[in-house]
Amino acid sequence: MLTWLASRTGTLTLTSLIAIGAGLALLRALVAQGLSTRTLAASLLVLCFVVFIFGGALFTGRAFLKWQIAETSAHLLWERGFVIAAVLTTVLGLALLEDMLRAAGEPVLSRLGMMTYLVGALVVIVAETAYVAKRDWIYPQIVLYVILAFLAQAAFGAALLRTGLVADWVGWGTVIWSLGWLLVMVVVRPPDIYFPVLHHVAPLIIGVALLVR
Repeated sequence: MLTWLASRTGTLTLTSLIAIGAGLALLRALVAQGLSTRTLAASLLVLCFVVFIFGGALFTGRAFLKWQIAETSAHLLWERGFVIAAVLTTVLGLALLEDMLRAAGEPVLSRLGMMTYLVGALVVIVAETAYVAKRDWIYPQIVLYVILAFLAQAAFGAALLRTGLVADWVGWGTVIWSLGWLLVMVVVRPPDIYFPVLHHVAPLIIGVALLVR
């Protein structure tokens, strides 16, 4: 069983099942609650994590499970493409969340968070596309993205605390998660601080909280 899960077929099958389950849950929520800014923002914030897990699964297979895949193959294009798509989905979800926060009376932190994440997204997309082309990271851009993304999500967490759109623990959790991992990455792992999954956990939690509130 473990051997099958570690294989390319097993890993991608499990990832697809998770994505299908998440998609069905989102569809059920949309049917029950209707299409609105809140449900659309929540869906995008959840989907950014779902999209990322495909890129994460492909990276895990290539880097850790030692799938027999050439670096020049289409596998790498799909892998980094899913990572980029997850970032773009996060941008869209946070943009709608910013609108909700502004309507709820918090225009400052939400705007700062949105602009900061947007700049970080542009930086990491350039870095990702350059890696696909040259197979080499532009590391200063990666460091800048990590810092900007964590700071942006911390700002959104603080904005959530000031508006009450979700339970307070979601806002506190977002702030602590973002600033805590930023500190760990910068202090403990400065040679290798790029773990994209860390930037999609807080949006996932916020998205789920928006749907169940």
